[in-house]
Amino acid sequence: MNIIILSLLFITAALLHGISGIGFPIASTTALSLFMPLKAAVVLALWPTLLINVLSVISGGKIGPILHKYSLLALFSLVGSFIGAKLLFLVNPAYLQLLLSGVIAFYIINSIRSTNLRLSTNPVILSLFGLVAGIIGGATNAMSPILIMCLLAMSSDRHEIARAANLCFLLGKISQLIVLRNEAFELFSSDYLWPALLLTVLSVLFLFIGTRLRTRISAQHFRGLMLILLGVLAVMSAIQAIRVLV
Repeated sequence: MNIIILSLLFITAALLHGISGIGFPIASTTALSLFMPLKAAVVLALWPTLLINVLSVISGGKIGPILHKYSLLALFSLVGSFIGAKLLFLVNPAYLQLLLSGVIAFYIINSIRSTNLRLSTNPVILSLFGLVAGIIGGATNAMSPILIMCLLAMSSDRHEIARAANLCFLLGKISQLIVLRNEAFELFSSDYLWPALLLTVLSVLFLFIGTRLRTRISAQHFRGLMLILLGVLAVMSAIQAIRVLV
């Protein structure tokens, strides 16, 4: 691995995550997948992502209101992530990533051309979004686009969106850790241990820097950033999938 390049990519991913509340899992995993198979990349990104999600959830104050409003979304994200992590052993995740890129592209085009998507708090709809996001996230670490599609339709509060997303990310990481526990704990006795520790420290440091910058961004600019970031994630996901399939 080129640790300098990876450090820069992880720093960028952590800054974006601190500012917007999303982006670190897929960006870091995609960066790692340039140097190793996707499954190994998911495992190596698991620990820093888990820590970042914990810090993002607890740093915003009381979690009760978020749990109450987004409990179904979070619960089904956990269930879906368990299923998605299992798919790492059964299915080529590149097909899921290509489908995901198409869904994101449709959402971005629809957001630009028409009024914003509006979702009811119907339990079936929230459960479906959580399940789909979890399955894709568990298999590819690309949960954020589906979640943000849902969260942007439910709230305009950027802090609430970031905290709700990270709650779902955190539960998804717990599911991944359960399924990939052998591979995750083997990391502590492998050659990847020190690079993983360095990348984790850098990620946490620049997460806090990004979080400080978040308060200086207006709601309008925040939504624009979300759409741009979703587009970047879609392109990254498609490139990674094509690399696997070709």
